[in-house]
Amino acid sequence: MEEQLSLLIRLQEIDTEIKTLAARKDQLPKMLAGLEQKREANQENLNSVKNGLLEAQKKKRDRDQALEAGAQKVERLKARTSEIKTNKEYQALLKEIETAELENKSIEDEILLHMEKIDGAAAAIAAAEKESREVEAGIVQEQQLYEAAMAKAAEDLRAAEQKKQELASRIQPAVLAPYQRLLANKSGTAIVEVRGESCSGCFMSIPPQVFVNVKKNESIINCPQCGRILYYKEAIEI
Repeated sequence: MEEQLSLLIRLQEIDTEIKTLAARKDQLPKMLAGLEQKREANQENLNSVKNGLLEAQKKKRDRDQALEAGAQKVERLKARTSEIKTNKEYQALLKEIETAELENKSIEDEILLHMEKIDGAAAAIAAAEKESREVEAGIVQEQQLYEAAMAKAAEDLRAAEQKKQELASRIQPAVLAPYQRLLANKSGTAIVEVRGESCSGCFMSIPPQVFVNVKKNESIINCPQCGRILYYKEAIEI
């Protein structure tokens, strides 16, 4: 029976490895999805900066059109001076021209501000594009690492599964079946070492006579508390 216990211990090690590999393999796609979210956020940031430039350019075009219309208005007003009959009408026309020219001056100031924003947005785009390229390069590098890790995890998992099948074939069915049930019901840990007269699975003390029997490693003995298979490491060859 000691040989069967040794095989179970080795099988538990493989099952633990399989559990770890499977968890890693399942986690990697989530990491890849996180990279895609990072890529989308990177693109959104770049688009936002570019939209800032487009908005500034649009506002400048609107103001350019308003200035052109304002200049035409001033020209039309000035053209009316030859039609003026009285000094009162002349003063009113001058006031209207002055108001229109002030409006045009205000528009020119707005255009200058939009031009500054356009220049600033262009510089921001250049910086954002540089940052975007750097971020994308980092994402691609991480993606390659994750994909390689996924392939490695899958390869290791296949190898571990094969080792498990080979090892399980050497274990007696009457020994293997309870182990498999415990593996499924005890969070992937079916056989544990007795340490200091306590089960290392549930950390509860075991009765003295049970401990004496476990130390012999002559039979399959289950923890009275958690039901896991017990073994005494110092008396068994693994």
